[in-house]
Amino acid sequence: MKTLIQLFEESVEKFRDNNLLLEKTGNQYVGMTFAQTRERVYRLAAGLMSLGISKGDRIALLSEGRNDWVVSELAILYTGAANVPLSVKLMETSDLRFRLSHSGARMIIVSRNQLAKISPLKDELSELEKVVILDEVTKEHPKDILLEEVLALGDAFLAEKRHLLTERMQSIQPGDLANICYTSGTTADPKGIMLSHRNYTANVEQSRSLMDVFPWYTTLLILPWDHSFAHTCGIYTLMSAGGSLAAVQAGKTAMETLKNIPVNIREIRPVFLLSVPALAKNFRKNIEKG
Repeated sequence: MKTLIQLFEESVEKFRDNNLLLEKTGNQYVGMTFAQTRERVYRLAAGLMSLGISKGDRIALLSEGRNDWVVSELAILYTGAANVPLSVKLMETSDLRFRLSHSGARMIIVSRNQLAKISPLKDELSELEKVVILDEVTKEHPKDILLEEVLALGDAFLAEKRHLLTERMQSIQPGDLANICYTSGTTADPKGIMLSHRNYTANVEQSRSLMDVFPWYTTLLILPWDHSFAHTCGIYTLMSAGGSLAAVQAGKTAMETLKNIPVNIREIRPVFLLSVPALAKNFRKNIEKG
């Protein structure tokens, strides 16, 4: 298990019918198995390759936590590109401009709720070739392309050139770049932290040596998914152990999403939660209140 590709492929073979991802659709959570997730990853990765993504490219990801967040990151990695995960808390156009320009992102994958933040940059950033929109919306710019369109391109690519995707994923090495994670930039320009596949898989191994995780474990990932801690312990540690990862139901605003957390905790009944002190303090206060 030296690359994230190997980690995921090995987990699919061991736990193919287990739910890897859980997302609330309508009034209930619906699962996506390891095998179903892999098939969607292949389709999206192939679609990105058909759009010209090459090994070593960078693709940004700006979305609330959801099934297609994980699918998108894995698909990016399968093409040999690096993901540039961006915080949904970034509100200033200048903050996004800096990160997209500095990382050299050729594309960005974005949710409907975050799309307006990117709109001013579509003409300004010439190196940004495509804006892949995760939701069904009306396209407003030549760079816009819907996720379903990319998946359709992937289906056509796989029908004729599946071997090219296989060759690409097999070419990925442990030292290859997986993520560029940006610091907050409160005192100076943000720094792009370059994390390799092996950085992540080594941390997964270390995490599992400190805490037992079993295939029947479920967590609700309440931390920002672009955060390295959530990445390592929330996504890939669960994935390696065959566990299930549930997303907080996204609201139209950050406050609405925050209010969904206690409701979703009751629905999912997670075995464990990843938290930070401020959240843990709120949990304790509410527990003591009854």
